[in-house]
Amino acid sequence: MNVVQTVLWKLINPIAIVTARYAGNVSGFVASWITQVSFVPPLIMVAVNPLHYTYELIIKSNAFTVNILRTDQAELVDVFGKSSGRKVAKFASAAYDQRSTGSPILKDCLAFIDCNVMWTKEAGDHVLVVGSVASAAITSAGETLQETRSMYAQRTPSETRHRGINDGGA
Repeated sequence: MNVVQTVLWKLINPIAIVTARYAGNVSGFVASWITQVSFVPPLIMVAVNPLHYTYELIIKSNAFTVNILRTDQAELVDVFGKSSGRKVAKFASAAYDQRSTGSPILKDCLAFIDCNVMWTKEAGDHVLVVGSVASAAITSAGETLQETRSMYAQRTPSETRHRGINDGGA
């Protein structure tokens, strides 16, 4: 790992499941590159690997939801982060609701931000997707699960979902 990558690992990022639904198909992926862009209007940005199945659903539906996880929900990182939604029914064991955008909102998440896509922009090996907030709520008590380098220390390179080295499936 070079110095830049080492420094970037020092950034504190939330762990969330970004979900989308289109034509009856649902999928989600683990995201940590998420940020607020504006207060008025309320806008958020998520960096998405364009090879992910969920990216396809986001583009087709023009919507997505950021499901913010609690510290006791780390197991969802494996459910939503290791396999492609094209191959695995990720929601088979994850109950969800929907709001106006139709994107899945995990019933047991800490909070959610349901968005309509405003615009996208290619940025290196990812696409920045900016969404206008349609609805948001805190749905349970707890602290936000945050990304740390140790979360990936036990994983092989094929299991790591950062820096474009995944199979593009999520």
